[in-house]
Amino acid sequence: MEILKILNNNVVIVHNEDHEEVILMGNGLGFQMKAGSDVDEAKIEKVFKLENQAEPEQIEQLFAEIPEEIIEISYRIISHAKDALNKELNESSFIAIADHLHSSIQRTKKNIQVKNFLLWDIKRFFPVELEIARAAIQMVNQQLDVDLTDDEAGFLALHITNAQLDSNHEDAISLTQLIEEMLTVIKYTLRINFVENDLYFQRFITHLKFFTERVLQENTAARSEEQVENELFILVTKQYPEAFEATKKVAELLINRRNYTMSKDEQVYITIHLARIIDKTC
Repeated sequence: MEILKILNNNVVIVHNEDHEEVILMGNGLGFQMKAGSDVDEAKIEKVFKLENQAEPEQIEQLFAEIPEEIIEISYRIISHAKDALNKELNESSFIAIADHLHSSIQRTKKNIQVKNFLLWDIKRFFPVELEIARAAIQMVNQQLDVDLTDDEAGFLALHITNAQLDSNHEDAISLTQLIEEMLTVIKYTLRINFVENDLYFQRFITHLKFFTERVLQENTAARSEEQVENELFILVTKQYPEAFEATKKVAELLINRRNYTMSKDEQVYITIHLARIIDKTC
């Protein structure tokens, strides 16, 4: 593979066999090399496609500005998150993580603190991602001798959440905000306070996260054929009228805010979840 650009001693951009621009990382991969040279494939440690990322010029600028130790730490963070979550992630998200960490460190050195107003919601909706982010921030603080706060762990948790989502998906902030809006509608319709460590509530939040991701994708064509029979839909809505009333309010919210029409399947599943919470709470 022929080197197109050298970003630093350890990172280069090349054309792969499919004529796609990719980032290659490896110890000394760009050292004493120049554009047009053949890359030493024995030194390649990591390969990242540039699709759905920033323009190559922007990436080149990022690698020129961000210290290599932050690049390396960011890759380790996304690799650890992949193992901890036991799911495939967009590994190229390490670029966004590196950019964020670099900015955070620069702000901290200038004693500028940014409050994360979504931190409470992140704790509720993405607790696993937050714990991964907290461990990562602790590692960054120790290795780079900085003092990043829990607010920064919250921001990093959103980046880790983004890495789990489809490339054309709206970001985790939109996901968090829409979940909060739906919970607010449900809370005030049912006039209850959620018991947030309750098993049924936690199961509902898990369901709501997957459901919200579908809503934000706005890809109703990708829905499977409805499995719920009309008789079952009628039975559930009649048996759990309070829960179904809250479900209808959620449906109204989604049609008004996202132009998204809930299927009968989705209405039934949410109604059943809410019925369990009502039964446990009341």
